[in-house]
Amino acid sequence: MANENPTRKTLIETTAKLLLNQGYNATGLNQITQLSGAPKGSLYYHFPEGKEQLACEAIHYTQTRARVGLENALQSVSDPVEAVQKVLEEIIGHFEQDEPIGIPIGIVAHETAKSNDTIRQACNNAYECWGLEFRKKFVSAGYPEEEAQELATMINAIIEGSIIMSLTQQSSAPLRIASKLVPKLFKK
Repeated sequence: MANENPTRKTLIETTAKLLLNQGYNATGLNQITQLSGAPKGSLYYHFPEGKEQLACEAIHYTQTRARVGLENALQSVSDPVEAVQKVLEEIIGHFEQDEPIGIPIGIVAHETAKSNDTIRQACNNAYECWGLEFRKKFVSAGYPEEEAQELATMINAIIEGSIIMSLTQQSSAPLRIASKLVPKLFKK
């Protein structure tokens, strides 16, 4: 996105924030253009397929931003369990500072999975991308491929569920509990 048109980038970032705060169905194109300051013509110029295309771009934007943060956190700690806890601690930090923690993909996926296959696939791509980072960490720590993949799926689910519960409860407690209990999941 470094050389991307600033209006296009602003539209994507605004959409990502709105999806975080109110979901897909409650986010309207008029609201996106109003909050972004972009003329409606610009929205259709950059996203000729409309809201669905823009939402998919916002999901991809979040996927990429989260992957970079995830990769950095996972690489900063050698032990995979401690690395997962570090990821959760960083999410807790964002949550407690009332900073965006990315689109809770689960909210958008739940809202659209049965009605919009394009957005469902964009959400699935995000999960796969993040899962790949976890899988690589587990494999590098000596876990067999199949187990590493299963662990990655489980960790993705724990993180996503904890984010949704924290947003719902307006408390970081679910994220803190997940971080505290992750080591118990790896005991043999």
